[in-house]
Amino acid sequence: MDPANFFIQLLNGVQYGLLLFMLAAGLTLIFGIMGVVNLAHGSFYMLGAYLAWSLSSLLGSLSLAIIVGALLAVAFGF
Repeated sequence: MDPANFFIQLLNGVQYGLLLFMLAAGLTLIFGIMGVVNLAHGSFYMLGAYLAWSLSSLLGSLSLAIIVGALLAVAFGF
């Protein structure tokens, strides 16, 4: 295996692991404080992901779409 491809796959795995960690940490924090499982947490995650994907196809810039999608998901939460 080419070292560059190995490094790319390693970074992809770390990014996915951090994403799962953030989701699990949020659910654990909500469950620990409130004592109930709040399934809306996943809904806001999917809302932000869908907004980022839609904005990415409209704007053409993935980094700008991720930032705007996250801000819109937070705005919908309030």
